[in-house]
Amino acid sequence: MFTCKQVSDSLIQKNFQDLPLWKRMLIKLHVKCCIFCGKYNTQVIDTHDMCRELIKNEEESLESDCGDICLEEDSKEALKEKIRQSTDSAQL
Repeated sequence: MFTCKQVSDSLIQKNFQDLPLWKRMLIKLHVKCCIFCGKYNTQVIDTHDMCRELIKNEEESLESDCGDICLEEDSKEALKEKIRQSTDSAQL
């Protein structure tokens, strides 16, 4: 079993998914059982997972054909005007 310091150091140094399977399992076991660092390290693991998903989604969006879609000038101007109106009304 890892100590709290070892678990935290492992999570800081590497992405959780890049760790060997045995080490990930022991870290998860420690995080589930430890009342001291469990909540913090659970959040760190979740953050790693979210970042990995974000990177994957960005790569997929760059590879898709939707990256070069732009608004027409009329639509841009209409949006700008709506933003101006909403900021003017919010300032009053």
